[in-house]
Amino acid sequence: MSIHQKRLEKIKNKISELGLDGIYVTNLTNVKYLTGFSGSAGQVLILPNSQHFFTDSRYQEQSKNQVKDYQISIIDGGYIKTIENNKLLNSDLKIGFESNHIVFSLFNIINKTFTSVKFEPTSEIVETVASVKDMSEIELLKSAIEITDVVFETIIKEMKVGKTEKEIAAKMSYLFKINGGDGDSFDTIVASGANSALPHAEPSEKLLENGDFVVMDFGALYQGYHADMTRTVVIGKATDKHKEIYHTVLNSQLEGIKYARAGMTGAELDKICRDYITEKGYGKEFSHSTGHGIGLEVHTSPRIFNGNNVPLEENNVVTIEPGIYIPNFGGVRVEDDVWIQKDGCVPLNRSIKELIEI
Repeated sequence: MSIHQKRLEKIKNKISELGLDGIYVTNLTNVKYLTGFSGSAGQVLILPNSQHFFTDSRYQEQSKNQVKDYQISIIDGGYIKTIENNKLLNSDLKIGFESNHIVFSLFNIINKTFTSVKFEPTSEIVETVASVKDMSEIELLKSAIEITDVVFETIIKEMKVGKTEKEIAAKMSYLFKINGGDGDSFDTIVASGANSALPHAEPSEKLLENGDFVVMDFGALYQGYHADMTRTVVIGKATDKHKEIYHTVLNSQLEGIKYARAGMTGAELDKICRDYITEKGYGKEFSHSTGHGIGLEVHTSPRIFNGNNVPLEENNVVTIEPGIYIPNFGGVRVEDDVWIQKDGCVPLNRSIKELIEI
């Protein structure tokens, strides 16, 4: 059985448990997960005894090569019209749709076209299945993360007073491709000095200066899979304040890595990291969640935050990324991608986490 057949079987079991006759998948990332299709236009309809992939004429040959376990249809007059013409939904069926992704106008067309079909909203059915990685995905993530580690090792040798945030970010994008990646996993964050107190700062023309914290949040994209790592360095000599803040964040992150395991909820893992920072007096300066899943998207299930009481599962891959952000001074974030196991977790990043003085 192929990887995509196994994924399809899991989805069919899931929708059967929910009392559905099928599911209409419109999110392109979920389509790729289920079929292996890497183009920019595609949808999937899964039924009890068949599964159907739809795309447009640009991808006629590509879909033949990539999509092996589905009946392929090249759309004529749109996705819904093609489903109607192929008479795939002509009985009293209960079909799930991706309520988090489908646009309202498409939902209206579906209901008007298939009046005998009952469409049921679903949430993150494919995402939940996809959060538990198979070994082929683990290997692809490892490759993306390895490239990310190499880029960090290279870029810290090029950082110096007078370089701009944009220069550093641009060089990292270049290095991802030079080292075998497909590009950036997301828009790289390089934030120095007061800018580093902004968790999602954009690289600017600001020059690196002595005394700056520099937060770098970045990752390589490799065959569709996203790495996500953050490292923070100091330009020049670190002061006692730099060291206190940095080691508070680092030790919080190490506590999370120490205790993360299958069966622990996202809320419990978040609390471990957050409690450590709070005990050191910086609780109010930790303003975001502790982490998230990664895979075909850089932010996906499972979520590591105080409202998530769903247990982590073996073979989830998640980030652990606590931070402290002090306005008008700077911030620190340390982030690794970790592979959740039954009795612990395995950090996949190899980049050093000691405080680096540039």
